[in-house]
Amino acid sequence: MPDELLYADATSMTAGQLARRQRIVEAVLDLLETTDLEKVGMREVAERSHVALGTTYRYFASKEHLLAAAWAEWHRRLTRQVLAEMESEDRSRAGAEDRVVAYIQRQLRSFQRTPNFAKVVVFVSTCPDTATSEAIDELDVENEKVMRVLMGDIPEEYARPARVAIGSTLLGALTSWTTGRTTLIQARRGVEEVVRFVMRAIPAADPDAS
Repeated sequence: MPDELLYADATSMTAGQLARRQRIVEAVLDLLETTDLEKVGMREVAERSHVALGTTYRYFASKEHLLAAAWAEWHRRLTRQVLAEMESEDRSRAGAEDRVVAYIQRQLRSFQRTPNFAKVVVFVSTCPDTATSEAIDELDVENEKVMRVLMGDIPEEYARPARVAIGSTLLGALTSWTTGRTTLIQARRGVEEVVRFVMRAIPAADPDAS
């Protein structure tokens, strides 16, 4: 029986299979640094990662699924770096607005350096297939974790709709920018305005609450 999987969840893979899967993801990340999204195909990824094309499809059901996994890895690295930098910072509600703004603006600066990743976000966000949706769901969980840290002790009843509003605004801004309907400067300004509006709409903490 071959070592490779028919498409399966990463949690069921052996160490060798996980390493091979990661090579494929790294190949996509490398390609997206210099290659237009439209020209990144499964064959090019397989060749760069030195993994057979058939094997690549056993790890990723489609190009969309693979791109979603690459986006998740790119985003995970960014959030790890942000959280590491916050280790010594006060994570209370005070300053939450500026922390969230700084985080979103940092994402946008990263997209500015590598616009193909912004295109990936827009592209895979509209893909309906199950494998891609699962990868995006995992990414949403990771993003929720970092946003909870950034928002400090804001009650979840306010934090959850704030996260939804901010995430939707960011996706809309990326869509407008990557399709040429707005400039990145306009996109960044618009996102910051919404983030600050949403954060300021959250009721202040009750100092008498137990």
